[in-house]
Amino acid sequence: MLLKISIALLGCAAIAAASVPGRLLAEPLRYAPESGSRFAYRFEIVVDGDDETITYKGVTKYTVNAVKEDRVRLTYHGGLSESKKVKGRQGRGGRRFGPPSIPRPFSRPTFAGKVTTTNQITLSPQGEVLAMNGDSQLPYLLGNVSLMPFETLPEEETQAWTIDSGVSITKNEQNGRMGGRFGPLDPFGRGDNGPKDVRAAGEVTKYSITGEQDGRVQVSKSYQLTMPANDKNQTYEMTGSGSWTFDRTAALPDAIDIQYKLVVNDGNTTVTVPIHVKYDRISGEELDRMEAEAKRIAEERAMAAKQAKEEAERPLSEEELAAAIADLQSGDDEKIQAQLEALAKKSVADPSPKVAAAIEAHIEHEDKKLRSAAHNALMRWAPDYKVVQDLKKAYGGFGTVKSTDREVDALTPLYVGQIVQFQEHGSFWFPGEIVSLNADKSVVVRRRAGSSRKVTVKRRNVQLAPEQLPQPNKPASVSAAPMAAEGTSPVRTWSDATGRFKIEANLLRVENGGAVLKRTDGREVTVPVTKLSAADQTYLKAWEAALNADNPFEP
Repeated sequence: MLLKISIALLGCAAIAAASVPGRLLAEPLRYAPESGSRFAYRFEIVVDGDDETITYKGVTKYTVNAVKEDRVRLTYHGGLSESKKVKGRQGRGGRRFGPPSIPRPFSRPTFAGKVTTTNQITLSPQGEVLAMNGDSQLPYLLGNVSLMPFETLPEEETQAWTIDSGVSITKNEQNGRMGGRFGPLDPFGRGDNGPKDVRAAGEVTKYSITGEQDGRVQVSKSYQLTMPANDKNQTYEMTGSGSWTFDRTAALPDAIDIQYKLVVNDGNTTVTVPIHVKYDRISGEELDRMEAEAKRIAEERAMAAKQAKEEAERPLSEEELAAAIADLQSGDDEKIQAQLEALAKKSVADPSPKVAAAIEAHIEHEDKKLRSAAHNALMRWAPDYKVVQDLKKAYGGFGTVKSTDREVDALTPLYVGQIVQFQEHGSFWFPGEIVSLNADKSVVVRRRAGSSRKVTVKRRNVQLAPEQLPQPNKPASVSAAPMAAEGTSPVRTWSDATGRFKIEANLLRVENGGAVLKRTDGREVTVPVTKLSAADQTYLKAWEAALNADNPFEP
């Protein structure tokens, strides 16, 4: 399993520059945008896996908060959306060839760069990350998308320079100096819990100016990041080459087009992932148009939402109510369907019971689509129905529910199949169903939503469900329900209805129409109540009556 890592620079990055004798050098490349200005980039990143292609697209925006001689403070806002296209490269029987194309650490949903987020960034004029608040990590060791445009610049004007930033790759540790596009956070986008495993690695980036036109400097870039193997033979290596453009006039990055290759070795499995990264700086005019269009769309959506809300809350006139009921009673399924869908959009303060009754007539309709439309409409027009449906949903899932304050004590009648709520650990209440009732008053329950796991809890850790919640397993009468026995039941003689067979036993409980008896030899037997003698059945009735009698000492 691949390690959970973070990357930190070991000391200062070494910058090696190649001088150019006899050449009149221009001013060194520096990041120095105007304070208060805005700029943005249009990104496209394509990850070419064996069985699918993953694309990240989006616009990242920056506001220049302050520019000083030794630092630039920026606010980043943006994120890249992820889309996937399956290639369908499969072998016989639907199985694909080769190892999985997506290494596990890169398949997590928690990368902040894949959603809209905001970072506060402080850079040196050469592009060193002095401070960063926030996270915009992308998968595949691409680092923070907010830092990707900013390459490290040389100390002085030169045609070529190398950034050799020996790095420590630390499992679950964020200490160390920030550097490059990784910033202060784990490039796998995860937290810092768990044991630490620190290994040295190397990160070398080489730059060479290939030309300059109209203030735009074209730079050739090559990149290599390597990590040594650990005792589990787990390593990765990332290499890349491409072109980067810097705009001297704006003192900002202008564009990049670079191909990376990520090689992940995990034991005997090797995965190679080609990655193509492109971005272009958006012109100020286009950025203004984009923001104006976004503002217009947001205003239109807000207006449409306001109008829809007003229309939903508008009471129907007497004529509209009559027309709605007529449609629902017309027998024309298309007309009924259309009316149900229209009524489902309403949210009136005082819904008509007559309309609710007309809707309810279709709640068991044979057509699934019409039946669903009736349910949606009835949720809006029948408050009691909505309460029941919301309860059924809450008590049919794995989530927690609120306390009902309907406490269960030793005298509270319970039965097998009853929907309740219980506490197993802590103060949370979980929907449950009673499986059995024990002689010591404890209750065996299981979680709802198809769980087969059983838990034994004390009655103080059980609450009755809300009264409005339907109980599909509720018996016709209390006597038919499985009841809990007294703490100690005396040993007595039990006989079958014929009088031929008798045993000495004490009563443990009654469940599922049978009396559970414990014989003097310690074995338990279950005898249907209907097969017991009349005297024994009378005894059981008296026992149940005593069990469910009101407590005279309760106020």
